[in-house]
Amino acid sequence: MNKTMVTLIAAALLLAIATPHTSTAQAGGAEGFFTGCCFGLRVGADYNDMGTGDREFMPWFLVGACLGPRAQLDYREGKDFHWREIGRAVPYVGGVFMIWDGIDIAGGKGRADLQTAYGENYY
Repeated sequence: MNKTMVTLIAAALLLAIATPHTSTAQAGGAEGFFTGCCFGLRVGADYNDMGTGDREFMPWFLVGACLGPRAQLDYREGKDFHWREIGRAVPYVGGVFMIWDGIDIAGGKGRADLQTAYGENYY
């Protein structure tokens, strides 16, 4: 059963990769299914309303899968992902980055503070 599901998901992703993509993606379809299935109703609705911005679907989707939907939405808006976000995706090491991020946010840092520290192209 597990092998069948993995095979079906892999085949569907390959079909999504094989189809041509534009920055003005059509709502719904296989890409909409994967977005809603993996990231939930809210991000799926955002995808249907706004597409992926100027990004191709697969990089946009993989950013969301590895770094979370909020990073994905910022990536769609033209922001780059930050090395600290990539650190969160690494197994075991990600816990250190989660605690580091938690300490920064607990200290009251907002997006303006992060833009000052790391640059506007990230936050």
